[in-house]
Amino acid sequence: MSSQTVNLDLAALTAEQQVARLKEQYVALRGKGAIVRARVGDLPVRQYISMLERGYRVALERGDDALYLVLYPDGSMPRLGLRGAHSIVCDRDGRVYSNTTENRVAVIDGSTRRLVKHIAVGDDPSHLELSHDGRKLYVANSGSNDATIIDTTNDQVIATVSTGRRPLLPCVAPDGNCVYLPSGPDKTVTVISGKGNLRKTVPVGLAPHDIAVSPDSRWAYQPNSASHTVTVIDGRDYSVVGEVKVGLGPGHVAFDPENRFVYVANTVSGDVTVISTSGHEVVATIPAGKGSHLPAVDHDGRYGYVANFASDDLTVWDCRNHRVMATIPVGIYPHFFAFSPDGNWIVVSNTGESSICLIDVHAHELRARLPVGAAPAHIAFNPDGELAFIGCEGSDEVAVIDLDRQTIVELIKAGRLAQ
Repeated sequence: MSSQTVNLDLAALTAEQQVARLKEQYVALRGKGAIVRARVGDLPVRQYISMLERGYRVALERGDDALYLVLYPDGSMPRLGLRGAHSIVCDRDGRVYSNTTENRVAVIDGSTRRLVKHIAVGDDPSHLELSHDGRKLYVANSGSNDATIIDTTNDQVIATVSTGRRPLLPCVAPDGNCVYLPSGPDKTVTVISGKGNLRKTVPVGLAPHDIAVSPDSRWAYQPNSASHTVTVIDGRDYSVVGEVKVGLGPGHVAFDPENRFVYVANTVSGDVTVISTSGHEVVATIPAGKGSHLPAVDHDGRYGYVANFASDDLTVWDCRNHRVMATIPVGIYPHFFAFSPDGNWIVVSNTGESSICLIDVHAHELRARLPVGAAPAHIAFNPDGELAFIGCEGSDEVAVIDLDRQTIVELIKAGRLAQ
């Protein structure tokens, strides 16, 4: 039976209105085998990336006279409603931290796998990052436009720092000297000291997303999704030293361990731009899958990977020549992936089907696919690398995976203390 196609003309609406209409169509047509084909105006970068980020199955098509966003309501299960456990980190002593509901951070004992307390933070905490010595936890509060700093020796809040609007994805410089927090609406990056003192507010491009800092802390690379550039910031004085033109819709960045190259995933054009750190110049473009989103390089710098939102796979390239050598199928909408500490496993969170994949790094083959909580997202590992912890936003749970046994050990309720 052929699918019903619903045609819409949304070209006269704003980007926010277009996204709202498509989400309404998802609710109305879910389970009916329909397809929504919406005519839009200019290249809909923000709309496309925004819907992919939430887990909607969308595609970008070019017609004879216009661009179209195509929505497949039955293609994936997006992250709706509950803003539960999404971002997760693990301290050196095994404590696990995750954002959770009611503007809190959950603290979990990784050895007993029990929730021990909640820490009140700002409004709508979205992402967490530990300092490299593990003594401070930085929480970006996208609803209150600030960042909370927590002393992890006693799990007490020690500072609240104003940032730009809707801060996301705090990035701690490897030398611990500063923390970078991008603001999409303000087109800026707020730079603070480790203690929370304002260092500088840096102007960048349109719709900045996930900033990354070089291993030597010298450079910060800020991808700007809507201006298709990367802003290069000098880590010594936080001055802008250049703008590098990359592919369409850059969102995330990864450095190789030797600090030679930067890999920029371009979600709209479906490729990875390779930039030389010595001259901040593009040296290669690597073809990837649809909706290429999150890049990473393995521990020894031999292979690079990118998770492709819309084609449900990982693209693998050889870092010596930047040539694609494999494509690894995974689950629906691979939102995040991470390497185990021993370098043997890649854990992939499949947000669109509430599962995770375990991939053998050496063989580049899928070894297990395990169901977890709803809308799995970010991943952390305990200090000995035996367990993986996955934040499951839709069910507000933390899934615990035994890597050697390739089994799920437990689902921990992040928002509710045991009675």
